[in-house]
Parts: sequence; structure tokens; C-alpha cells
Amino acid sequence: MDPILLKDTLGTQDINLLIKQGLNDLEISIKQKESIYSAAKKLSSGFVDIINFHTRNCENRDASYSFNVAVLFNKFTEDYRSIFIHNYKQDILIGFGISAIWMGILNGLDAESGIMPNHPFKREIATSLRTISEILDNKA
Repeated sequence: MDPILLKDTLGTQDINLLIKQGLNDLEISIKQKESIYSAAKKLSSGFVDIINFHTRNCENRDASYSFNVAVLFNKFTEDYRSIFIHNYKQDILIGFGISAIWMGILNGLDAESGIMPNHPFKREIATSLRTISEILDNKA
């Protein structure tokens, strides 16, 4: 699959494909994989919104760019928190599977974005990863 940031257009189907590919690496039952996929793909549209906003506005950033990127990532992590906690209460493996999938996607995006230490997009990726880690620490 092409890197996310280099795609001309990005849709939820692209992210859902990444989720399916990540599920192939998990050694759990088919039923658990289906549950993880069902929960993880609920975050796809919000994630696509972030990427599309960034690709449309990263070249000609105005003062609101940083704010909007932060708002979009914050919404994503809050949606993640809600989905993770709900699924973690039902099955710990499903909760951690959702986390593994999305941390993999975010780490890949972090690597794709290269070395931009003070770039708002890069900072928000790091903040999301840190928040997900904190959610996991508080549940584990």
C-alpha cells in the first residue's frame, strides 16, 4: 500500500484496508478479529478527516492550521478512548487489539511525516500516541 501522506485521495476504505492488514498479524480467534475490525474502523472517518485537512492545508498554513489539526486529533483520541474503554470492558484482547492496530497506523504516519520536530502535525501525532499509551497504562 502506498504511504498515506503520498496518496492523491484518501478514503476510509484505505484505512480499513490497513486495519485488515494489521489484523493478519494478530494471533487471536476470527470472532475477536471481527470485533476488533468492527470497533477499529469506527475511527477511520475521523482519521481520514485529519489527513485530508493536513494535505489540503499543509503547504499554505494560516494561523488556524495548528488549532484545527489539534482539534481534529483531540476528537480522534477522545473517540479512541470511548471505543477502547467500551471494548476493553467486554474483552481485554479486543481492547488491546484496537490499540495495537491504531498505534501501528499512527507510528507509520509518524515515520512517513519525516523529520519535522516543530511541525504542528508531527506534534499532534506524538500527542495522540502519548494519550493512547496513557489510556493503556491506566487500564492495564
